[in-house]
Amino acid sequence: MPTVPNSKPFFAYVGAGEAALTRLRTRVTALPTTLKTMPAQVKSLPALAPTLAQQAKGLREGFGTKAEKLYDEFAARGEKIVSDLRGGKATSTTTAKPATVKPATAKPAAKKSPAAKVKTTPVVAQPTAPVVPAPASANGTAATQDNSPTML
Repeated sequence: MPTVPNSKPFFAYVGAGEAALTRLRTRVTALPTTLKTMPAQVKSLPALAPTLAQQAKGLREGFGTKAEKLYDEFAARGEKIVSDLRGGKATSTTTAKPATVKPATAKPAAKKSPAAKVKTTPVVAQPTAPVVPAPASANGTAATQDNSPTML
């Protein structure tokens, strides 16, 4: 199967999706425990408020490197998943080489058998019922029959 020159974004997409599903499954199983600890966490929020600015600064500084690392991990994870689904070996996204195509060897042409003749019958259009215009009402417009229930 030919390889796509830049398949790393696709592999990262697949890997991120699978990681999200795995995390969701673990969070669902841990939900009862999380709900039991929720009141204590809510009570501790006012004490955490003064440190939030410092925490945000620390997260902002390491965001770029962490994002690159996660992207590479998701791409490797996705590549493994795709190769498992295809039933083949994983190809490295960093050292992907263009696929080499073998020249086709000449094969003798197969003998053609005469085609079987199929008898076709023409389709004849069936006549339809004629369209009869609705009778005109007293005000000059066509009267319509409305059988839908009306609200009073």
